[in-house]
Parts: sequence; C-alpha cells; structure tokens
Amino acid sequence: MKRINFVLPANFDIPVGGFKIVVQYANELVKRGYEVKITFLFNMRGKSFKVAKLARFVNNHLYHRVKHYKQVTWIDLDESIEVFYDVTSPSEFPDADFVVATAAPTTHLVSSLPMSKGKKFYFIQNFETWSYGGSVEKLNETFNLGLSNIVISQELRQKVVEGSGIEPHYLPNFYNPDEFYLAKPIENRENVVCLINHTHEVKRTKLGLEIMAEVKKQVPDLKVELFGAYEPVMPLEDYVHFTFKANPDQLREDIYGKSKIYLLPSVLEGWVLTGMEAMACGAAVVSSRIGGIVDYANDGNSILITPDDKAAFVAAIVDLLTHEEKQVALAKKAYEEVQQYRIEKSSDILETILNS
Repeated sequence: MKRINFVLPANFDIPVGGFKIVVQYANELVKRGYEVKITFLFNMRGKSFKVAKLARFVNNHLYHRVKHYKQVTWIDLDESIEVFYDVTSPSEFPDADFVVATAAPTTHLVSSLPMSKGKKFYFIQNFETWSYGGSVEKLNETFNLGLSNIVISQELRQKVVEGSGIEPHYLPNFYNPDEFYLAKPIENRENVVCLINHTHEVKRTKLGLEIMAEVKKQVPDLKVELFGAYEPVMPLEDYVHFTFKANPDQLREDIYGKSKIYLLPSVLEGWVLTGMEAMACGAAVVSSRIGGIVDYANDGNSILITPDDKAAFVAAIVDLLTHEEKQVALAKKAYEEVQQYRIEKSSDILETILNS
C-alpha cells in the first residue's frame, strides 16, 4: 500500500477552495488503495520552526490567545485518513512514500524533511505573493526548493517557469458532480445573480456589489445571492441575500441552481472552482478574463471581461438578463463542456505524476 501525506497550512475549520481540492484528492486516493494522511501546520506566520514550536507551547499552555481547530467539519473526510494538527517540526511528520506541500507557507518545512517522509511535491494552487508581503522574489524561492512542482492552470505554469526555469507538471482541477448538478431547469429562472463574498481585495467583492447596484437600475426585479465564509465586506441592500458558509446543498439548490448568472469580478485566481460548480448547476458565467478560469471558460461558454471594467460587466449582465435565449444558450454550452472535469481523470494524472 502506497502512503501519501498532504501538508496544509493552519486549520481554522472554514471552507477554503484549495483545501477542498486536497481533501477530495485524499478521499479519492483512499478509494484507490492509498494510505492517506493530512498534516496541518501550526500558524507559523513567517516564524522559524523553533520559534513556531515555542509559540505553539506558549499558546497551548499559557495564554490560549489563538484558537486552533483540531477538527474539520465543513467537508467529509474518509474515516481512514489520519489527520495531524498544529505540526511545527519534521519529527512530527508521519513516514510516507509521497509528501505534498499544498501552499507556499508549507514548502520550506516540507523541503527540510528527511527522505523517510516521502518523495517531495509542491501542489501550486495560486500565485501566493500575499504570503510574503507581496514579494514575487520570495515566492519564486518556493519554486526552487527541489520539490517537484505541480500547477493547476496554464497561467501558473508560465509563472513557475519564469520564476524557476523548470517546467512543472500540469494537473487541472475538477468539480464534484455528486454535489453540483442540474437540480433545476436552466430555462425560466428569475433574474438572480450570485457571487462570492471574500475579504481579500483581489476577489473584488465590493466591485461585484457595485456592479449589481448598477444592474438593478436597469433590471428592477434583480435579486442577488451572496455567499462566503466571511461576514459581508460592506452593508447589503435589501435585494441582496447572504448565505454564510453555504454547504453544497445550499449552493446547488438555493444559490447556483436558481441563478441565471454567476459573477466573478476577481483579478487573481489559481483555479476558479466556484465557476465550474455554477456551470454544473446551470448558471451562465460572467467573469474577469484571468488565469485560473480560462483553462475551462472561453468565449463560447462564458462572458469574459477585462478585469475591473465595471461598465463592461454591467452591460454584459444586463444583456443576458434581458435576452433570456442568449443566457440559456450560454448556460447550456457551459453545462455541457464542464462535464469533462472529473476527479477520476485528474486523479489518473496525479498518480502518473507521483510515480514519474
């Protein structure tokens, strides 16, 4: 039985797209006969391993200033998967055949592990300059630690090549068709637009809500479904309904599944998982033309807009909401094309990479 250990940043038990992908791979590899471990690091915040270990001791035994979650409740984990929490040093890692860093802050610790902890990989899910105060140079260092780099989008592939001179493996993402499917017809939906709420400025939630305010002036019966793992970034108008930590059933039935459009005004994404989920539930996608979505969204199945072009977003959304035949055709095309992105296909690629 082959053993694999996925290494994640600190656990706060809230939905995170990158964590979700890792957990789904973990569950799938269990089905394929792997012994799977998940290791959550202590929230190191740039500390060295020794300092982080001391900080963990002080927090746990003296002050309890930072709440650390030793459970994962927002997504199902196969019961056979052993989970390690608040890890700070190589000695706390389980032995494995493969060990996978899944975010920039996990790479230095993984790179320091002895060979008994597994062949080392770096699963790159975004261009995480925010982990280093915006420094591209510091982030590029993580691509040059000797780990085998894996990227989820072609834009990330290009950035990793530029930062390291090394061609990474390409592993496109997927969505879960057991959770996201066409529960309601694409036709005859109300004028509902959904979008995600996020505190990170690159997600452009405020811009999205400003776009909705302009659309409302031209489409008076507009309703907005806002969802996310954080409280709303600004006061909401009465036509905006917010769902906190929406589960898959809520997303499928009450958000994506009743929306004509999924709006994504973000300017930086690794891979837009929510876009695929929305497509699978019958919503047309109106998005910034950015890496992370153009791997599966194109001018035939989506409306792609120059980032931050508020007027263009408003015009595109109004056009779809007032021309239902166009919106329905776009949503149907997206629904058909997104079907190819399944975990079985991606897991086949992952296994090939692991054993290369």
